[in-house]
Amino acid sequence: EMELEPGWKTYWRSPGDAGIPPRFDFSASRNAAGAEVDFPAPERSDDGFAASNVYHDRVALPVRFAPSTADQPVRLDLAADLGVCDEVCLPVAVKAVLDVPADDRDNAADGMIREARAALPGPGRPGEFEILALKRVDGDDRAPVFEAEVHAGSADDVLLFAETPADWYPAPPATADAEEEGVTRFRFTVDRKSATTPIDGAEIRLTLTEGDAATERRFHLDATGAGH
Repeated sequence: EMELEPGWKTYWRSPGDAGIPPRFDFSASRNAAGAEVDFPAPERSDDGFAASNVYHDRVALPVRFAPSTADQPVRLDLAADLGVCDEVCLPVAVKAVLDVPADDRDNAADGMIREARAALPGPGRPGEFEILALKRVDGDDRAPVFEAEVHAGSADDVLLFAETPADWYPAPPATADAEEEGVTRFRFTVDRKSATTPIDGAEIRLTLTEGDAATERRFHLDATGAGH
């Protein structure tokens, strides 16, 4: 759980044009294998020079792991590197250790975890709020243009976030003209000038938000740039 002073922000797992991606290392933990951090959908912050994907005020990131030995105590040992920004950005290193007895039950923590999991992107609502398709529509292999189709309400209230391989650099998706009622189209260009990851077989993950609702979908590209 991170609480930020008014005006400060920290970054989503994919920070966008500018920012510091968070790093969470649980490798020193005991009886807690494969710890993974889940992220709620972010907000988009655009200062006119760069668009970033951020959190303000408070955010809780639930952690999933598997005890190596059942009915034994767990020690969560976290080393985290974060970027927090107001007028300037500051790198912050955080260390924390939590020992949890095997028979411990913390009702207050259970409630926080349920709340954090409920804030994660869900399955969407078929025909109303969902990500339908992704395809390549323009550009060359150095700067391909992709188009995503979604079901959503007013385009003014909807945001789409695109995550690509680490050596690709996507622009923030922007709405395009839609010809079909109820369908919103987004387009975004990807900078692949220095990429070594090929298009064929690459994964693009899209996250769609409308108000407090969020859903996501992963697409695997073929050689033409069509997502499946």
